[in-house]
Amino acid sequence: MPIGGQGCIILTTVGTVRRSNEERREQSTRLVLDAALQLFVSQGYENASIDEIAARAGLTKGAVYFYFKGKIALLHALLDDALALYIEIFVRMARSDCAPPQQLEMFVDWCADTGAQNQDLLVLPILVSLQSIGREPSVAERLDRLYQRYHDEMARVALEGQQTGLFDDQLSARERAAVLVALTDGMLLEWYRFAGRLDGRALVKVAKAQILSGMLVR
Repeated sequence: MPIGGQGCIILTTVGTVRRSNEERREQSTRLVLDAALQLFVSQGYENASIDEIAARAGLTKGAVYFYFKGKIALLHALLDDALALYIEIFVRMARSDCAPPQQLEMFVDWCADTGAQNQDLLVLPILVSLQSIGREPSVAERLDRLYQRYHDEMARVALEGQQTGLFDDQLSARERAAVLVALTDGMLLEWYRFAGRLDGRALVKVAKAQILSGMLVR
């Protein structure tokens, strides 16, 4: 067999090993993040330990520290994941041809779909903002980035609705945005608090009706 052919075989083997290592790393990282998320939400950040996170992930404590420097790094990564989720729907809303009322419906529907698949990640920023760790500068900065984008997007939709004559313009778009954020956060918390007793889809249907009834021009 030509040397070049042998070289190709070696390169392919090395590439396969590299991909296998990367896949293993990604899988382990995801296991650690999923375990940390479950514990941060169910027990609170302060009460969750690296030992518990490692045990739930099925890894050693050393492995957790290999991927993350500590609990705060895990929290940073999870809050960044939550922000990425929100940005995805905000971009989709802004690029859609939907009128403001339909954009709000799109957002609440997204909350329902995402909440059904990844409820803990949507609830985490709300809970962290109420805990002492939420005042730690690096965490507070991430929360502010998430909620500022959240408020800006809701204000954009509210203002568009007012400018097109679809929403009542008697109240400030910025304050309407704050109420929209509060209502949505409250809905997610109630859904989490009464998991198994509340029908998420029904809850979302009621949320959409109440939000729109308070904003549409009568």
